[in-house]
Amino acid sequence: MKHIALALGFIVTLGLITSTAQAASEASVTYAKRVAPVCINTWETPACLTAMSESNLVMAANYGAALQERNQNAAAETLKQHCAASTAHREQAFPAYAMKSAFIECVNIISDLNDQTGVAPDVDHYQLIVLAALCLSKDPRCKPMERGLQQYK
Repeated sequence: MKHIALALGFIVTLGLITSTAQAASEASVTYAKRVAPVCINTWETPACLTAMSESNLVMAANYGAALQERNQNAAAETLKQHCAASTAHREQAFPAYAMKSAFIECVNIISDLNDQTGVAPDVDHYQLIVLAALCLSKDPRCKPMERGLQQYK
């Protein structure tokens, strides 16, 4: 959970915790609208885990592309290896505890890659996986962040 705290610090430091849909990226708004109705207060359900897996697939693919555009091919491969499991629920059901671990691993590697390469993910979209990791971990920071997701419900 230390890395998740760092990831939250990364999001807050950049000042990109979204307060309105106008400030968010198009991908983050699209997936926030898909995640909010099925995840708020129900993070462990199959519908939520599937929505999060779909969101993570797009977020990680976009981040991987950004890394490759900046000739960070090794980092892009590391991302792929460490975030693949976070996208798996869209093809096959896995228990919530397994998805929580996958989300945490993906959050952590993205935070590390950002530090190592200076290439940031779409922070608005990234915060969805951070939120899922926090909520699945029963972290008290879940509720305040979850309230921000209400606007997309």
